[in-house]
Amino acid sequence: MEWLDKMNDALRYIESHIEEKIDYAEIARIACCSMSRFQRMFTFATDITISEYVRRRRMSLSAYELLNSDIKIIDLALKYGYESPEAFTRAFQTFHGVSPTSVRKLGIHNDYPPISFKITINGGNFNMGTKPLVRIEEHSMERVVSFDVDCLAPEEAAWNMLRSWVTENVSDYKARRYIGCAPKGHHPNGEEHHHDEETGSHEYTAQMFIFGDEEENAIFKDSHIVDAPKGLFLIGDVAMTEFNDDKTVDIGASMQKAYGVMAECLRDMGGYEFDLKERTFYEEHIFSDEWFKGEGDLAGFKLWLPIKKI
Repeated sequence: MEWLDKMNDALRYIESHIEEKIDYAEIARIACCSMSRFQRMFTFATDITISEYVRRRRMSLSAYELLNSDIKIIDLALKYGYESPEAFTRAFQTFHGVSPTSVRKLGIHNDYPPISFKITINGGNFNMGTKPLVRIEEHSMERVVSFDVDCLAPEEAAWNMLRSWVTENVSDYKARRYIGCAPKGHHPNGEEHHHDEETGSHEYTAQMFIFGDEEENAIFKDSHIVDAPKGLFLIGDVAMTEFNDDKTVDIGASMQKAYGVMAECLRDMGGYEFDLKERTFYEEHIFSDEWFKGEGDLAGFKLWLPIKKI
C-alpha cells in the first residue's frame, strides 16, 4: 500500500535526522498528509506520540554511545538537543531507570529499536506490525446479558450494575467480552461531544457475551438474555490520549480521534463503507483485575463501527 510506504519513509527520515532538530512539517510532507493526520495515525498504531517516539529513540541511542565510546555526557546532551547535561540526565534516568554514569559502569539500559510498519491481513484482521490497527468482525446468532439504564451518568451506572452481577454470578468473568452503547446517542438531542463536558442524562446499555448452553433459556443467573449486535463491524483500539482540564482521560474525545483514524483505514482498505445511519456503534471495554474489585480503571477500550460491503 502506497500510504504505508510513505509512513515508513517518514520514519526513515526521522531516523536519519535523529541527531538534529526534527522538522515535523517535513515528516508530514514525506507522508503526504497533514501533520495532525500523521500524528493521529502514529499514535493510534503505537500508543505513543511522535515526539515521545523521537525521545525514546534518542535515549536508546545515547545509551549505546555511552557503552561503545568515550563521549562525554555534556557532548551527548548537546548532540541530542538538550540545553544542559542536567536536563539530559533527567530525561535519560526517566527512560532507563538509572543515570548515564551507571549505564556506562554497569551496562544496564533499555533498548528501543526503530519502528517500521507493515500490513498483514489474516482471518479478517488488518494489522500494522504486531499491533492490531483495525480488524473486521462479523457477528450473528450471539446472545448477551444486558443492563439498561436511563439516568444521569448512565455509563457509570450501567457498568456498575454489570460489575456487581458478573462478580457474583460468573466464575470466568475476566475472560468474557463486554460491550456497551448509547442506543439514542450520548446526548438527548443528538448533539456532538464537546471537550470537558459534563455527562448528561441519556440511555445506555452494558452487555456481556454469553457462551454455549448459557443461551438455552431466556434468563441466565436471574438476568434477561437478548440478541447481541449483528453484522459486520470495523473494530479498533482507542488510544486514551485526550484529556480533560482536570487531567482525567476524555473518553469521548479519544473515541472521536480513533474514529478519524479508522475512517482513513477503511478508505485505504476499500470494498466497505460505514453503516452508521442504520446501525449504532458499540464500545468494547477491557477491564483490569482491579476494576472488577472496584479499585481500578479500564485496561483498554475498543470502538465497534458498523460497516457494509459495497
